[in-house]
Amino acid sequence: MAIAVNDANIFIDLFEIDLIDMFFKLNLDLHTTNLVMNELDFEQKLGLEKQVASKKLTIKKLDEKELENLKAKEIRSSKLTIQDVSVYAYAYELKATILTSDNRLRKEAKEKGFEVHGILWVFESMISEKLIKPKKAIEKLTELMKINTWLPMDECHKRIEKWNK
Repeated sequence: MAIAVNDANIFIDLFEIDLIDMFFKLNLDLHTTNLVMNELDFEQKLGLEKQVASKKLTIKKLDEKELENLKAKEIRSSKLTIQDVSVYAYAYELKATILTSDNRLRKEAKEKGFEVHGILWVFESMISEKLIKPKKAIEKLTELMKINTWLPMDECHKRIEKWNK
């Protein structure tokens, strides 16, 4: 089972379109950090705590020393947030894939040799693991496209066209 460290934007998008429970059925060992959890609202945290209790999500709690080490990490992009750096560092520790839709984190991690995937990969994985049908994926991606204007719209339309066949 592949290990993946999640950034907040993936969780937020999946909560918005009510696919978070389906996400945790993927054949992945899912992780995140307490800093990422702090970016979520109360309801989202509550939903993820349920996944922690059922051992479907592991949350790395960074102590002060680890936080200081994160701040000192030499990462090329000064625009990465401390939350992004925590995802990067935890993925490095676990030798894991990073799941994010954040372009800066994606670019930085790819340059360092990490496997990085975004929300469209999550949709593709749900379809390939037969957790959702293509028709449902089209419905949910269309819903997400109305909410998240940062999505790569051309790629979204290509997926919808592909899943429509």
